[in-house]
Formats: sequence, structure tokens, C-alpha cells
Amino acid sequence: MSESSVKAAVAVAAEHGLRSDDPVVLRDAWHVLVHLRPLPLVARVSSGRRYPEGPSEDDVIREMAVASHAARAGAAVVPPSDLLDPGPHRHGGHVVAFWQYAGPAREVEPVAAGEALRAIHEALADYEDELPSLHTDDLMAITGRLEPSADVEFLRELGLRQPAGRAQAIHGDAHLANCLPGPLWHDFETACRGPREFDLAALTLSDEVREDVASRIALEAYGDHDADVLEECLPVYAAWIYASFMGALPRRPELGPVLAQRLQWLRANYG
Repeated sequence: MSESSVKAAVAVAAEHGLRSDDPVVLRDAWHVLVHLRPLPLVARVSSGRRYPEGPSEDDVIREMAVASHAARAGAAVVPPSDLLDPGPHRHGGHVVAFWQYAGPAREVEPVAAGEALRAIHEALADYEDELPSLHTDDLMAITGRLEPSADVEFLRELGLRQPAGRAQAIHGDAHLANCLPGPLWHDFETACRGPREFDLAALTLSDEVREDVASRIALEAYGDHDADVLEECLPVYAAWIYASFMGALPRRPELGPVLAQRLQWLRANYG
């Protein structure tokens, strides 16, 4: 699947007068990330699988709009490319968007990441375009496709809860794996409206489950927040993540043991 994604990225860049003769895949998952070497340009390409097995075109459009808004406000996000129209473009069944290359992956400094997330929230406070309310619709779509079970019903019940707190545009999936050194936050495809603490739930879920010290440090660096709202948001965010795991099991069976462990933790704390 990544081969056709790479071809799409190279072809769209070439249509805009930019040649890459040494493209390299940085990640091949929900999307395919392609560094169009030697250019300082990364293409984010849909895998080609139709939604819901693959990403929705709306997600790509939303990501570009939200990240561009934050970048214009000076927030620490990976900015869209200025070498060509960043898109999104369509080519051969793929959706292609272009971003500035942020350098090779290195360890993220958690204090800087936490401070940068607060700055992103400030930058998005005046974002007015339409966004989903949390991940409610996505959760319903995911669980609606799964074989009915006690676990599916449990995740649906948790994920449909509505935490307190003032809603605004937020990242939607703000764990540290979505932050690059710099720091530069990326992957805004699941941006939504909700309390800022929902992003903090994403940030700290790994600490809750497996004592991730870096996440704890990032939360401390973020600063003031409502701990009660954060506690309300944790099971809502976790339910969406674990429902996504369940949906991915047919093509990623290695997630099975991880999912079983996470569901056990979720039931023990919120069942």
C-alpha cells in the first residue's frame, strides 16, 4: 500500500515543479508519511483504504485547517509546506497533504512539549470553523461496526459521556508520540471541540496505565487545569482509543494482548 502512496506523493509534487528522486517512507500506518528527499518536504498520504478502514478525506482537510490556524498564531506545530500548495490534493485514490520537514525523530523534551500544548490551546481558542464534539460520532461509527459484546457496550457507554468544562478547538489526540523535538506538535486530523482537559487526558493516559514519567512531567509543565475535569475526560478518551484498537484487530492481531490489558485497567478504574 505504501508504494502507491509514495508514487502519489512524488507525482503531485512533480505537478508543482518539485522533484524528489529519493523518497523515503517515515511511517506506514493510518497515513503514509513520505520524506520527499532531497526536499525539506513531507507528504502525508492517505493509505488508499476507504473510510472506515482508512482515513476520511474530511480528517485531512480538518488537520490542514486547524494546524494552519495554530501556525499563524505562532504556536509550536509542524507547519504546512510553503514550497507548494499544501493541499489537500487527490491523486490515484489517495489524498495528499504537504508539510515542512521537521528533521529526524529524536526524544521529545516533556517540559517543552507541555508548555507548547498550552500555547496551542491558546492559539486555538478563537478557532470558529466546525469541528466534531469530542470523538462521539467516530466512537459510534467504530463500535457500530464491531461484533456486539460486553466490551463493546462498555466502551460505548464510557465514550459517550460528556465531561464538564468549557469546550473549544483542541488537538484531540495529544499524546507525546504526536510531538516532535523542537517541540512541534502534529497529527491534528482528529481535532475536535472539547475541554482542554480532554487533550490532557490524551497526554497522561500512558502515565495512568504504565507510569510514563515523561507524560507526568509534561502535564506539570502545562500548568493550571481542572483536575476533576481531567479525571472525567480520561475514560472518555480511553474508550475511543481502545475501541479503535478493537477495530484494528483484524489487520493488527498483535494488539490483542495490549487491548486485553488496557480493558482490564479501564474496568478496574471506571467499570
